[in-house]
Amino acid sequence: MATPRQTLLRYVVLSLSGLGCLGFALYQQQYVRVIAKGNGAVAEQRFDTLYYDQASRYWFANNDLLLFNQGVLAFKARNLPRAAEYFRQVQQHTTNPVLQVKSQYNLGVVMLALEEVERAAEFFTETLRLDPQDKDAKFNLERLYHFVLRQQGAQGEASMKQAPGAPQEHEKGRGTEGQGRSKPPSGI
Repeated sequence: MATPRQTLLRYVVLSLSGLGCLGFALYQQQYVRVIAKGNGAVAEQRFDTLYYDQASRYWFANNDLLLFNQGVLAFKARNLPRAAEYFRQVQQHTTNPVLQVKSQYNLGVVMLALEEVERAAEFFTETLRLDPQDKDAKFNLERLYHFVLRQQGAQGEASMKQAPGAPQEHEKGRGTEGQGRSKPPSGI
């Protein structure tokens, strides 16, 4: 049997535990409200990071997710270098595989917006390495591949037009000289 003193001690410990849990729940509720305000700011297209900065000060905050959200916010505000920095930080520090893939993909999108095609392709390739089923990364990588091929084709045609003896555009369709082909260069 428990003595009255032991019983009292149990009640005190249980009461303090209950108060601790209640305090933790209130603290967590405040964190959730701050995050909701930050998400609301994104939805309303107010591009301030005030709420996410506040949320990062909570001791149990998921900083990787907050950085990711700030990257999305910076991208929507067209602050591409800052968005890239946030996504790089997530990529370097996260242990969450989903956030790793999403930040990798978003870095590719940012590089596309910055017109850094090769780096974008690297990020989309890495995204596919991490998640071979990522349809958006496949689509963007294929689009980049076709873009590069078109660029190389256009550059090849331009260099052909500049080469000595190459067909000249203004000679197309003149008489019987070969339907767009130029005369052979002199001296041949």
